[in-house]
Amino acid sequence: MSDLAFFQNDIPFSAYDASHLMVLLFAIGLLALIFVASRKFNYQKNLLIGRIFSVFLALTVVVYTLFEISLDRFTVAEDLPLSTCNLFCILAPWLFWRPNFNYFVVVYFLVMAGTLQAVITPDLYRGFPSYGFFKYWITHIGLVLLVIHYLVCFELYPTAKSMLSAFKWLNIYVLALIPINYLLDANYFYLMAKPINPSVLDYFGPWPIYILVAELLVMGFFAIAMLPVILIKATAKTPTN
Repeated sequence: MSDLAFFQNDIPFSAYDASHLMVLLFAIGLLALIFVASRKFNYQKNLLIGRIFSVFLALTVVVYTLFEISLDRFTVAEDLPLSTCNLFCILAPWLFWRPNFNYFVVVYFLVMAGTLQAVITPDLYRGFPSYGFFKYWITHIGLVLLVIHYLVCFELYPTAKSMLSAFKWLNIYVLALIPINYLLDANYFYLMAKPINPSVLDYFGPWPIYILVAELLVMGFFAIAMLPVILIKATAKTPTN
């Protein structure tokens, strides 16, 4: 089975190669459909779409993990669902089953400030058509699309106060990950080292300076994440119940 390209883990990937560009174009198409859905479908239908997609994201991570285990590739240092992307996907059915403003604003800022960065500067080591390639893009782009879907369809508009809430929970999570990284000799949330592939962290200095710089700049990234909120709020049309 591992001889099939889908199950291989040594297919190279390069940022902005043909596969990356095709994924981005596909994501733009899905984003356009979200805006269409917000106007064509009522509250219940949009809620059903969100629920189905949230379950799909959770199953994607579960199936990927089962593949890793069955192919003897799973390691606790790399494959536990402790990155925010994997964690949010696993929790997606709970977080998105019903629109909840308090949950949503935390997820929104972390996804738009972090997960979106992973779409633009992917930390990916498995190219098309491996299952690792599909899992990476389904989870990362899926989360971005899911939060935009809830933002547009349910008018859950984060505020400046919401940024402080997201910042608080982010730091609580980072503090919880530090001993886990030491115990597992892991690098969840890139707290122990920068990604091997180029990323925005490369501009923030060496370890641990880049962590402190990122901490100082995170509110700036949250502020940038408010731009879609402002634009969508300005053009919003209340869904029909």
